[in-house]
Amino acid sequence: MRKIPLAAAAAAALGAALLSPALAPASGCGYEATATVHLRSGPGARYTSLGLLRPGDRMGDPRARRHGWWRTFPMDRTQSGIPAGKPGWVKAAYLRPSVCMNLD
Repeated sequence: MRKIPLAAAAAAALGAALLSPALAPASGCGYEATATVHLRSGPGARYTSLGLLRPGDRMGDPRARRHGWWRTFPMDRTQSGIPAGKPGWVKAAYLRPSVCMNLD
């Protein structure tokens, strides 16, 4: 009977764990846009549009909430070109919790 060295077995187990990541809860994963919607300079439609968010654009956790609007920021450059980290306001109804992969 052939024996596998302990180090090789541990490396194989670690590799398998890294190749099959678990889904993490939404907390800390941010949010994503559910429709094409404006990122605005303030909490309301009367404020200037900073650009458009497209479905799937990832947004950070809200920094402020006011009357159904959330102050947030794109986690990556958006599909329409809004740079990552640019703060703005989005109607909360157009955001949903994002699911991210946990590689821990």
